[in-house]
Amino acid sequence: MTDKDVVPYLQEWLPDFTPVGAPRQLPEGNLNVVWRVPGAGRSVIVKYAPPYIAADPDTPLDPSRLIIEARCLDALEPEGTLSRVHRASVRAPRPFDVHTNPHVLVMEDLGDLPTLGRWLHEHDPEAIRERTPAMGQQLGTFVGTLHAATTDDAACADTFDNRPMQETRHAVQYQGVTGMLRAAGVPDAEALGRRAVALGEALLAPGRCLTMGDLWPPSVLVAEDGLRLIDWELAHYGRPLQDVAHLLGHLWMQRHRAPSPAVADAVGALRTAFLDAYWTALGNVADALWTEQERRDAAVHLGAEVLVRAVGPFQSGYVYEGLAPDHPAVQEAVTTAARRVRTSDSVGLGPLGESC
Repeated sequence: MTDKDVVPYLQEWLPDFTPVGAPRQLPEGNLNVVWRVPGAGRSVIVKYAPPYIAADPDTPLDPSRLIIEARCLDALEPEGTLSRVHRASVRAPRPFDVHTNPHVLVMEDLGDLPTLGRWLHEHDPEAIRERTPAMGQQLGTFVGTLHAATTDDAACADTFDNRPMQETRHAVQYQGVTGMLRAAGVPDAEALGRRAVALGEALLAPGRCLTMGDLWPPSVLVAEDGLRLIDWELAHYGRPLQDVAHLLGHLWMQRHRAPSPAVADAVGALRTAFLDAYWTALGNVADALWTEQERRDAAVHLGAEVLVRAVGPFQSGYVYEGLAPDHPAVQEAVTTAARRVRTSDSVGLGPLGESC
């Protein structure tokens, strides 16, 4: 699908939408190609999933990822099967249309909202300090409710089985830990890499709850009335660590590379509020989901995520972009990541351990 195909596609499959301008490709697309199309009274977002990574056409990627995203958006609607998760303060975009030949999803345009990372780096520090606890509470309640509402749900397990994307994550992230640590000069890289590979293999097995799968700052948009969660194509009926440890790893990186001490403190407040609200929302399924093994594996995932952003293939476009492996900030990130994989502690999961 190319720029010239977008308007004809909308005219065929979304006849109540009247385009009033040319589609504009958004620069944020990495896995997919994404356009904003202005229309009479509203604009829409058109997302196309090619059978490869859009930013790296030589790397194959299953386009069915878009079907998983469409199912999530549909289920999270106020009248959807996961309506009990829906809330005004945190929500996903509304879906309008989805097809598989080619794989295209049309959805609500949420507008030019800043991502959480951009908001933290560019917004007024005082406003950040005042708002971050509420943001953490809202996000923690949403994620905890999502995990609790879908725990051991056979229908969800079938609907949101996203094994192809889990296999890709295993190949790109967990299997790459040895090489990333070796390149950074960590002496026990081989042993730590084996732990990461073991986790990646374990995460291919059936899980316990629906996970958003890509819970990091670019997927969290900051609106005046709350938060919006986008990019659900990595969602999977898996294990809660791939949401919670993932976000904690990114909050550590955001705090590590914060533009000021005030912003670093605000990120810490967001983290604390997220965990408090998450455990409250989990309720009586907390012990079932968060076994000792889950806590240990969460530490390994956190370490792997920090590595892939600090010295791995996803350094570009994030907080360590352009920094050499011997840069002090990168070295500190690698040391923190290696320690998490090595000790497999509880990564500061609220009542389960100390802060990262």
